[in-house]
Amino acid sequence: MKGFLRWGIGATVLALLVGCSDTERVKPASPSVTAAALKGDLTYQDVLEKGETVHNLAMTADAQRVWVGTHSGLYSSTPDGLWSLLSAQLEQHDIVGWFVDPNDPNQIFAAGSEGVLRSWDGGKSWSSIGTGLPTPADIGSFAGVREGEEIRLFAFVTGEGIYQSVDGGEKWSLWQPMDQEVFAMDFNLEENRLYVAAQFSLLYNEDGTWKTEVLPDAQQIYSLSVDKRTGVLAVATEKGIFEKKKGEWQPLNARSPEKLIMISSGEGDTKWVGVGESALIYKLSDNRWIKWN
Repeated sequence: MKGFLRWGIGATVLALLVGCSDTERVKPASPSVTAAALKGDLTYQDVLEKGETVHNLAMTADAQRVWVGTHSGLYSSTPDGLWSLLSAQLEQHDIVGWFVDPNDPNQIFAAGSEGVLRSWDGGKSWSSIGTGLPTPADIGSFAGVREGEEIRLFAFVTGEGIYQSVDGGEKWSLWQPMDQEVFAMDFNLEENRLYVAAQFSLLYNEDGTWKTEVLPDAQQIYSLSVDKRTGVLAVATEKGIFEKKKGEWQPLNARSPEKLIMISSGEGDTKWVGVGESALIYKLSDNRWIKWN
């Protein structure tokens, strides 16, 4: 691989908004929405306008909603087809990633340019944590995994490397220095490896050593995600989506409506969810990509 490209969709968001008039959008009914109600008062266009850049997305465990982390908070889709700001506390935070505890969905960790935050009530209220992280901690990528009674969290801090916490985010220490930017990462429990999409290569860490993962036929990786149900690793590239199954890479045979620049594990009958160059969200069900409504 000759090089890897960080892909933000801020430019495409702006391009998408240019063609939308004020009359085509539903304006927010109130300045903010709390997580307690999660009543949608925003269109997806509103989310793109307010958030400016989409950093990450994930499907909730009930397979009914998707969350998107943006330059201005964390947003959730709602059953009525609209969107809601998960918490007014996050509206001024650049959210690049989050981790929901599978044993206790009320415990959520989120991270971004202001460090790490934790919620004990499903995202309604948040507090700062992170002893041992630099101050300020400009986090560019974030991942987490539960291993039995232990929650391991990983945070890439620009200019330093990947920090790790093994006590639910309270204390952190530098785990692995990195001399290049990290754009996405996820932990594969099946392989006991942290996969990293870095500036120049796709890497995984094994026994404290970084090793290069060779991905044939692709030179640019936009994002990656591990399906926690199957252990399958997926990467979004300029050549499409590739999956790693039983140690072998193969292209995803389902053709997407447009190039996907973001990929995340699905839930229920949904295998993957993704974001296209147009900033539209799609889900893969029954081997077909369908636009998220």
